[in-house]
Amino acid sequence: MKNRAAYLWMVGALGIFLSHTAWSAEALLSSRALDTIRHLAIQSGGRVKPIDSFARETLQHLTGAPRRGKADPVETLLLIVAKPDEWTEVPILFVPFIPLREALGLDRKAAHVSYGELLATKKLMRMLPGIVAKQRDSEKLTILENETMDLYDRFVVISALFKQQLHLVPPSSPLENRWLPVLEPAGLSQERQAAVKNAWQALTASLREGNSGQTEAAALKLAAALPSSNPAAYPAAWRLKTEVLYNRVEPFRVARWLYGAACLLFLFHLAKGGAGAWGWGSKALILGFVLHGAGILTRVVLGGRPPVSNFYETMLWLPWVAVAAALVFDRHYRSVLFGLAAGILSAITLLLADHLPLDPSISPVVAVLRSNLWLTIHVLTIVASYGALGLGAVLAHLYGGLFLARRGHPALENLGLFLYRAIQVGVVLLAAGIMLGAVWANASWGRYWGWDPKETWALITLLWFLAILHGRFAGWLHGTGVALGTITGFFLLLMTYYGVSFYLVGLHSYAGGHAKPLPPLLIAYLAAEFLFIVLVAAAALRRRPARA
Repeated sequence: MKNRAAYLWMVGALGIFLSHTAWSAEALLSSRALDTIRHLAIQSGGRVKPIDSFARETLQHLTGAPRRGKADPVETLLLIVAKPDEWTEVPILFVPFIPLREALGLDRKAAHVSYGELLATKKLMRMLPGIVAKQRDSEKLTILENETMDLYDRFVVISALFKQQLHLVPPSSPLENRWLPVLEPAGLSQERQAAVKNAWQALTASLREGNSGQTEAAALKLAAALPSSNPAAYPAAWRLKTEVLYNRVEPFRVARWLYGAACLLFLFHLAKGGAGAWGWGSKALILGFVLHGAGILTRVVLGGRPPVSNFYETMLWLPWVAVAAALVFDRHYRSVLFGLAAGILSAITLLLADHLPLDPSISPVVAVLRSNLWLTIHVLTIVASYGALGLGAVLAHLYGGLFLARRGHPALENLGLFLYRAIQVGVVLLAAGIMLGAVWANASWGRYWGWDPKETWALITLLWFLAILHGRFAGWLHGTGVALGTITGFFLLLMTYYGVSFYLVGLHSYAGGHAKPLPPLLIAYLAAEFLFIVLVAAAALRRRPARA
C-alpha cells in the first residue's frame, strides 16, 4: 500500500508539471512552417543561434517572459516583425520599476507599456541626454536612471524588429564574422541577394495576409536560400536541432518539478514511515539530478565554455553540486534528510533562477573571463562551496524546525552531525576557491589579492564558518548554536554571492550588472529568517536550565 501511495504521489506531481507546461493554444502557422523557421540560424548577442532561441531571449528582454501568453515565441516574433502597425499599440515593453512609470506619466499599476505610448509621451527621450552625460563622465547612475536605460534598450530592440533588422544571412567572406541583415545582404551576388530577399518578403507578406499555405512555402524557400549563401559559415544542423530541443524540453524546469516531487515523497516517508516513499523519492531526486546535469552539459556544448559566465549559470551549478553532495552523504549515512535538504534547496534555487530578472541566454563570456582554465577551476569551485554551505543552511533550518516542534527529537543528534559534515565540505571548497581565485587574479589582473568586495566578503564568509567549525570542535557550540550560526552565516553567503554582484562596485560586477531595486521577496525572506532565528534562540534559552 505504501509503495502504491508513493507511486501516486510521484505520478500526481508529474501530472501537475505536464498540465502546467502543456501548450494548447491554436497555432496561427502550420507546425511545419514553425519548425522550419525555428531551426534557421541568426546572429544576435555575439553568437549564432537558432531563431527559436532568439525569439525566447528577445521576448524575455522585451516583456520579462520568454513567451507571450500561450503563443509560440517564434510565432509571436514573426507577427511583431510582419505586422509592426498592429504591435505598436500592444503593451509589450516591460517597465518593472514603479518610479519610472510615474516619471514617464504612465499608469503606475501597469507593468507593461506600448511602443506607441512611449513615442507619445516623449518623456523617455527627454530623460536620456542627462543620463548619457553622466555615463560619459563615468558618474554612477541611480536606480531610476539605470531602469530608464534598460527601457530605452527595449525600445531600441523592438524598433529593430519593426524595421526587420535581423541578421539571418551568413557573411560571404570567411574573414568576416558579422552576419548580414536579411533585407540588405550586401556582398552576395545579385542572384543570391534576390533569392534571400524575395523569400523573406514572401514570408512576411503571407503572415500579414494570414495565408498559412503560402507561409509554409515561403519558409521552405527561405530555409533553402539562407545556408546556400555561404554553407561553410552556416552552423551544423545538429547544433541548431540540439539547441531547439534544449529550449523545448526546458530541463531545469522539469528537474525543479522532480526535486519538488522528491521532497514530497521524503516528507511522506518521514510522516508515515516505510521504504516505498523513500525509494521513489530517491528515484525522483536522481532523475532530476541527471536531467539537471544534462541541461548544464548541453549549455556547455552549445556555448563552448563552462557554465560560469553569468549569475544565471551559477544558479544552475550551485544546486547541482548540492544534490551531488547529498547523494554522496546519503550513500554513507543512509538518511533521508540529505535528500530532503538537497531537494528543497535545488527546487527553490531553480525556481528563483526561472523567475528572477536574470539573463538565461547562452552568451559569450566577457574579455576578463576568457582565461578558461583558471576561470573554470576557480568559479566552479567557489560556487560548489556555496552549494555545500547552502545544503548546510537547509539542514540547519530542519534542525531549528524540529527543535521548535519537539524537545529532544530523536533526529536532532543526527541532524547536528549532518550539518557539521556539510559545513566541513563547504569550508574546504570555499578556502580552495579563494586560493584558486588569487591565482586567477594574478593571471588576469597582475595581483593575487586586492580587497575587492567579492574577495573581502568571501574571506569574511570563510572566517565565519571556520569559527563555527572550531566552536563545535572545541565544545563551545552545540546543536542549536551551530544551526543558528549556520543560518546567520548564510546571510554572509548571500551577500558574497548575490549582494556584491548586484549592489557593490568592483572587479566582479560583471556577474550581475548594475544595481537593481531590492526585491520585495528578498526583504520578506530576510524578515522571516530573522523571526525564525529569534524563535529558535528564545526556545533554546528557555530550555537551557532544564538541560543543565
